[in-house]
Amino acid sequence: MTPEDFDHGLLARAIFEESNRVRAAHGVPALAREPALDAAADEQASYLVLAMKAQHSNPFPGAHTVRERVERAGLQGGIVAENALWIPLLRSAGSPNRYYSYSEYAAFLLAGWMNSPGHRANLLNPAFKRTGCACRFGHAVLAVDQRIYATQVFFTTSYETDGAPAGAPGP
Repeated sequence: MTPEDFDHGLLARAIFEESNRVRAAHGVPALAREPALDAAADEQASYLVLAMKAQHSNPFPGAHTVRERVERAGLQGGIVAENALWIPLLRSAGSPNRYYSYSEYAAFLLAGWMNSPGHRANLLNPAFKRTGCACRFGHAVLAVDQRIYATQVFFTTSYETDGAPAGAPGP
């Protein structure tokens, strides 16, 4: 995965697959991929590139919160949460291979979310049944500071919870 041939769709798919691998390893049912949630996640990932930071808010009308973004994408009600972060595109300078594969990078990214209590809670919450994943390539002030900005949106309707505790909406 190099800056020249970066494919955000391939990485989003790898994030989805790695998310379900992590959930299975923790005894949590798999998530279904939801195109409307992919769109909501992509809207925020695209904004994060512009903001050059990871955050859950957005200044654009109708997109201030993850709930607004999900509703704008066509899903109403339910329980909503979001994970977001940015991490360097390349491995550290001392690594023999500076480039990750898409699956390696998804595992690296998911490890970041698993090391954050709020993000981990979202990822492993059995109440969530559907997800959308997105990522965008960008950089900070200097072009050599190459980053991936990733967002994952979780959603379930009240009838999908099967009595599982939903918890509070995510970080």
